Amino acid sequence: MGDHVVLVHSDLATCERVQGLQQSWVGEDTPWLQFQFVVFVPRLFHLKMAAADAMWKIFIFPKKAHEDDTSLFKQVSQIRPKEMGKIASKPGFRRMHEIIHHCGAASRLNAWATEVMKRHPEIMELEEWELEWEELDEIAKVLIKDYNTLLKEKWFLLYEELSHAMNVGDIGRVEDCLKSWIFIFRGCRKHKYASQMAKFLHDLYFVYPECLRRTIRMNILCNPQGKANHFRAIDWWVELNNLYIKRIYGSQFSNRTKARILKQSTLIEVFRNLQGNLEKTCALSRRSYKHSPPKMQRTFQKLRVYMKISKTHQVDLTRTTSHVILDFMEEGMMKMIAGIVHRRF
Repeated sequence: MGDHVVLVHSDLATCERVQGLQQSWVGEDTPWLQFQFVVFVPRLFHLKMAAADAMWKIFIFPKKAHEDDTSLFKQVSQIRPKEMGKIASKPGFRRMHEIIHHCGAASRLNAWATEVMKRHPEIMELEEWELEWEELDEIAKVLIKDYNTLLKEKWFLLYEELSHAMNVGDIGRVEDCLKSWIFIFRGCRKHKYASQMAKFLHDLYFVYPECLRRTIRMNILCNPQGKANHFRAIDWWVELNNLYIKRIYGSQFSNRTKARILKQSTLIEVFRNLQGNLEKTCALSRRSYKHSPPKMQRTFQKLRVYMKISKTHQVDLTRTTSHVILDFMEEGMMKMIAGIVHRRF
């Protein structure tokens, strides 16, 4: 293949098989026989799912984390009271993704309101505050140092930053976020994700030539619609195609065979366009492929009231806690340092 490479967007199991194949054939004479042309690229959508699962393991999975009034579990119970069984056992990606965004936004608003009302007792609501840039900057610095939900806010914002960077196609910011997530994955015992992400960044920065780095960065995300803020990970696009191929247009009963699914897989876009044209022609107003964004005013208001009653961001010397959130990022960093020292000596 000369100077050409094959970018493989695969899951961790396939990546380990490819790396094992390369290691077993390392003694061959040519790069072709050593399979050096195969370059692993991480699947960012599955990485995002792993990040959401890590947040669940840290803040919701421990049983004692359900007891404190200021815990994430109690906050979620205010906005999703009928789903607490699923959230405590296996919430899934979409549900956890929304919890991180909604509870994180409400918590930060409450922290801002607490600090502003402390400085301006005459203000009853955050909307009444006539802000100035100097005071805004000063309060922001106070919030990141003094408030007692620091770890949760930091990791929720890190998740939102990763999600936003993927949506806008900011590859550099995605790489910066990966450096922090490697430590969190290691601390949460997601060792495979931590190891593979660390290896990917090491190869990207220190092994691959500049032209290959650019190629990987330009192909790690895609924009199927060509619109701003609509970038998607390659594995998200693959999963969407699998949904249409296997579930929506996969036929039923005796027609649902592997050969028929493979034969019709090239016609998925044709089927989708036909359905869209039919809906437009018949003036169908309740089309299901695009939903309006949710209205979150009541949700945020309910969370604000609960956080105000429970004094989430206020100092209460009589308050005790049943569960202490550990700094899993620091723990993961210590584990990686200990592993490096152990390998050296």
